[in-house]
Amino acid sequence: MAESKEKRTLFILYILGIYILFQASWWAYHLIDLNGEMYEMKSIMTGIDHSKIYQTKVWMIIGEGSIFLILLGIGFWQIKKNISKELRLARMEKTFLLSVTHELKTPIAAVKLFLETLKTRKLQPEQSAKIIEDALKETTRLQTLSENILLATRLDQMREKLLDEDIELSEVIQQCTTRYRSLFPDRKIEMRIQEKIHIKGDVQFIQAMTSNLLENALKYSPSHEPIEVILKKENGIPTLEYRDFGTGIPGEEKQRVFEKFYRIGNEDTRKTKGTGLGLYIVRNIVKLHGGSIEIEPNIPHGSIFKITLPKTLN
Repeated sequence: MAESKEKRTLFILYILGIYILFQASWWAYHLIDLNGEMYEMKSIMTGIDHSKIYQTKVWMIIGEGSIFLILLGIGFWQIKKNISKELRLARMEKTFLLSVTHELKTPIAAVKLFLETLKTRKLQPEQSAKIIEDALKETTRLQTLSENILLATRLDQMREKLLDEDIELSEVIQQCTTRYRSLFPDRKIEMRIQEKIHIKGDVQFIQAMTSNLLENALKYSPSHEPIEVILKKENGIPTLEYRDFGTGIPGEEKQRVFEKFYRIGNEDTRKTKGTGLGLYIVRNIVKLHGGSIEIEPNIPHGSIFKITLPKTLN
């Protein structure tokens, strides 16, 4: 539906552009022809050759017409670019709403079912503990979703922020990773964290960045494969890596995955959960801290999200 709307809009734009081009050329031709007749009559009446003046006028018309056509072309190109951008954003927002609707309904329905089971059935202690553990996972998922939506809105509204809090990056990354280990005991999350690495930043932002990268790694890699979190200094520069052994990201998608609402694949056929906000939040947090993020291929398969942060004195 959105694609047909975009094609229809661009088709009308092209028709309008062709019509304006045709009319401009038609009127330029008639103007040159009229000037030719006028200067020919002047030459007959005065006996003076006005051909040079006529040629000057012709070149003036051609020059002004060319400038008009160039400006017209630039204007149409800019309009086309803006239309395509707005329609693409509208498609992504629609996809986001569908994803959020599904993401909200699923954990709410699951938690409701868990609570009804605990209320109506007499269970063994280990069964109750398992249901409570699953309910906690679903509420954590719901909390993460709501926090991501609020955080994305907050980042959109931020133009500049002084991140002058001295934080121990090693400790924050270790705490976040340990929390995910406890939430997903069946997954192998390995840590290689160099101690006493400090940066200037915001603890909540760093926690959100780490959570989203771990969520992404858990989501797109097989359950039997490990996830690696590495923090070290390279030439005095704090470097953070999140490695997974999933299917990897195609080269043409490596920049697009950081766009707001963007997700690889089609929403109708995509099986993984998500809203397309996680990596958008990660990129903006990294930029806010003056760092950079790149996606590198993992060997033999998978992805490495490599983050470099500003050099510190310690």
